[in-house]
Amino acid sequence: MLSSIVVEVFWCELKSYRVSYFTRANMVIWVLQALGGWKDELAYCELLLKDDIFNNSAWNQRYFVVTRSPLLGGLGAMRESEVTCTVNAIMEHPENESPWRYLRGLYRNDTQALVQDPQVASVCLKILTAKNNYVHALSMLLDLLCHGFQPSLEIRNAVYGLSDSGAQGSDLVKVVCSILELVDPMRANYWKWRRNMAPAQAAQCLKDDGLTGLSL
Repeated sequence: MLSSIVVEVFWCELKSYRVSYFTRANMVIWVLQALGGWKDELAYCELLLKDDIFNNSAWNQRYFVVTRSPLLGGLGAMRESEVTCTVNAIMEHPENESPWRYLRGLYRNDTQALVQDPQVASVCLKILTAKNNYVHALSMLLDLLCHGFQPSLEIRNAVYGLSDSGAQGSDLVKVVCSILELVDPMRANYWKWRRNMAPAQAAQCLKDDGLTGLSL
């Protein structure tokens, strides 16, 4: 576990700006590529996340290992198990943005797989139904909708349940954006822009991905 030697040097600095993520990551990457030591690296990432599931640097390192390790078979071979692991992390702390970003990364350059994977829609539904810490679930659902995802009645009702009674039957993308404008005020202008751009975004995504009639 050669990279762990490097990380141990900065163990007390993992959450400090004195040693940036890029400095740590570049050193770990150099060690792995130059000297090897891939064997225990994924397990070490799991230890870091067990210690602090909010450790974004550990999530980034895990993605590097999953996608670059010559021992794991690449993202295609690891995706199913990694999605399951990530969904579990999301269910534990749905307010944690890092696993949501990691989940998107697992489908990099394969939007169709993201839309079609039932685990993704399922975790969104569970978080939305719980009505607690659902900002990132709504954001993920918005991305799915803009890529041709056809939501079930359960998902529609879960979203409408987060809005006012007058939203029932309204365009779901606009309802999602309107809710996000209220519950995520720091990015209200961004969600307003997404709401206004929704028709054009949906048309472009469908053109790019060729996704029609998909439902999970």
